[in-house]
Amino acid sequence: MSRSGCRVALFLSVVALTGCDWFSTMSRTPSIQPYEAEPLPPPERSVALDGMGEFNLATADDLVNPAPSTVASTGNGEAAFRDFCIVCHGEGGRGGGPIEDQYPAIPTLTTGRLNDFSDGYLFALITQGRGLMPGYSRIEQRTRWDLVNYLRSLPIQAAASGAPAEQTGGS
Repeated sequence: MSRSGCRVALFLSVVALTGCDWFSTMSRTPSIQPYEAEPLPPPERSVALDGMGEFNLATADDLVNPAPSTVASTGNGEAAFRDFCIVCHGEGGRGGGPIEDQYPAIPTLTTGRLNDFSDGYLFALITQGRGLMPGYSRIEQRTRWDLVNYLRSLPIQAAASGAPAEQTGGS
């Protein structure tokens, strides 16, 4: 081995034996903890990424459903219902979902009670949740509106099939 090769080997040995700090960046990274500080307010005159302003259940009646109730819209809403809602509200919104034993106050969606709520309120309820129901803001905005259109069709489907339209829990 040449002198330069010996020097490189000696250098690497010394570095390895002295506990080189070069490779520790993966184990000691800066950490940001959730809720450690209030989020910054949005800049003045900024527009939300989804184009919607701030809303909650109290102000949601002002929201207008941009998705016309078509077969495609209710079909997309039904697919979202199967993916996200059926576990609680059961097949076709009739109740009896797999977790009904743990949460017996889950409402049946096939009653005419849905007609008491505006589309905007149902959209906000899906988006932000209420009580034990989690919010589903991760569902694409258009799909949430399609889900509202599907929910509107549930009492009609229940009446057409002759299924009982009883409410089994709170709203």
